Amino acid sequence: MYMFRSSYTAVLTILSFSFILAGIAMFQSAYSQDPNTFSVSSIILGNDKPISATIDEKTSKIYGIFATENGAKNLIYIIDTAQNKVLDTIKIGSEKNDFLSNIALDPERGILYAAGQHLVNENDTTIAYDTLYLINSTNNKFKRIQLYGETEEGKEGSLAGISVNPVTNKIYLGSLYPEGGKPGLYIVDGNTLESVYLEKWQYGIKDIQLDPESNLLYVGAKYDNLISTIDGSNNEIVENITVQSPIALALNTEEKILYEAGSDGKVNAIDLSSKKNISTIQGEYVKNILYNANDKLLYIVDQNMTNILSKNSNGTKSMAIAVNTTNNLINKFETGFIVENILINSSTDQAYLLGYDGENSKLFIVKSH
Repeated sequence: MYMFRSSYTAVLTILSFSFILAGIAMFQSAYSQDPNTFSVSSIILGNDKPISATIDEKTSKIYGIFATENGAKNLIYIIDTAQNKVLDTIKIGSEKNDFLSNIALDPERGILYAAGQHLVNENDTTIAYDTLYLINSTNNKFKRIQLYGETEEGKEGSLAGISVNPVTNKIYLGSLYPEGGKPGLYIVDGNTLESVYLEKWQYGIKDIQLDPESNLLYVGAKYDNLISTIDGSNNEIVENITVQSPIALALNTEEKILYEAGSDGKVNAIDLSSKKNISTIQGEYVKNILYNANDKLLYIVDQNMTNILSKNSNGTKSMAIAVNTTNNLINKFETGFIVENILINSSTDQAYLLGYDGENSKLFIVKSH
């Protein structure tokens, strides 16, 4: 995603070999020297669980969707990374009716866009509308754009990935429906707020990666086992690439490499010229990937499911690693927190991880150098 993923969002690059998972370490390499440990500091954010986050590099603020203990998902934290503190929290709508799932930012216009669901009672029936939320980051006022609705009971899908093109002022939302519903991709005009719906996939889109310079869009159709390249000027599919269950995408525009993480724990590097997979990293349960063009590192967040599923485990639950373009594993970071989201401020080359341990959420401030 052009807008730092939603999210969640972790760490790789052009690889001609594989890392094999092994116990708590999760990644084993063939190097004679162990990678450096990231220089990491952290702050406690509160008791709520992070779901998705985005960063405004101009103001050094992180905007994150958080879920409360009682299941509410309409809470947005505003975190100042310059002062390392939570500035404010915003409640969007009602905790009983609004459920946010993914967030992105238009830095040029200062508008936050969140994908979610809005519950409405119609004729004594609760309808769950897939909804785009527009939130003014200056005054926190918001507006809902309803995209698709069906009865809440038995609803088998929702909006997934979200991305914003600040050049064309278009918002892209993946609609993921494994069974029935309305799978596909929504394209919303930021000026008119009118939407176009693309129905090109059987089950819909999980994640979106945007290249605003070429106006190409890469969308991962998780259950269709495809990555589709879309021309943003006419919304036509340029080509389809067959992959295994893509859940997260990252783009290296300089090398023309598209990285995709699958639900099988693999992170593959796809050469966009040949459309071939040129390398693979094997993890356990990769949750997010993010490429930083400045330091030329791919960041991967992987989870140790054995420890996550064990209530008594005090071991490593999540690992972040960074790999450079010369096939060297540069940095790693292990934590007992469950981490899914990663953000990078490209102006400082500083990464941020959001984690949760069942009681507290933490912001990990990561330096790769």
